[in-house]
Amino acid sequence: MLRTIVCDDEAPALELIEGMLRDTGEVAIEGAYLSVMDAIERINAGGIDLAVLDVEMPILTGVEASEQITVDPKPLIVFATAHPEYAVEAFGLDAIDYVLKPFDRHRIAKAVEKAIRFRQLIEQSEQEVQGEGDDNRADPPAMLRIKDSGRYYFMPHHDVLWIEAAGDYSLLHTQDKEAAIRRTIKSLETDLPADRFVRVHRSSIVSIEHVREIRMLHKGEAQILLTDGTVVRTSRSYRDVIQKLIDDL
Repeated sequence: MLRTIVCDDEAPALELIEGMLRDTGEVAIEGAYLSVMDAIERINAGGIDLAVLDVEMPILTGVEASEQITVDPKPLIVFATAHPEYAVEAFGLDAIDYVLKPFDRHRIAKAVEKAIRFRQLIEQSEQEVQGEGDDNRADPPAMLRIKDSGRYYFMPHHDVLWIEAAGDYSLLHTQDKEAAIRRTIKSLETDLPADRFVRVHRSSIVSIEHVREIRMLHKGEAQILLTDGTVVRTSRSYRDVIQKLIDDL
């Protein structure tokens, strides 16, 4: 069960989404708040796996509220909004997903399923020792080396298809597995060779060698088809990056 808090400054919306979350049978509601400050206080007290935050709230927006979370590790975050244009920007800041108002029961269930999958991957990554070493160890050739709590993870660059942000964690996707590591996508971006990986969204990095097709959409957005059939959507703020990727391929 995901220990969950939900926050919306409108009582009817709060009651509705709380009920839909309970109906999934996968979450335990630890608190439902009209006050964003109360929600932050509860989150920072610890023990929360998932926070569902309305984007448009007085005092602090949901995005600003997520920046006030100091507990370590942070819970996974899902944003809720009535405006699709806000959702696109919110998705990838700290959130693993977003849901649009009016709430849809099926869409809420999909967001919870995603949170469960992310939580399972994170728990597995914290239990498994995939390699050991010290800071003076030379990097294996063409390897992604991640130090996490005294452990070292080694993954060949060519195995990584794409990387997905999950708050304080990043999910590495290969042809046949997923692995969670406790590093932000921004931190990983600085360690990856720019001639092999490109960030195409606040929440996504793709391997250039695994790009099969790029389909341009309206308003500067695009869809990138990878060699395993995964489709990664880009945002318009990265349209120049996508155009350069097209020119260079």
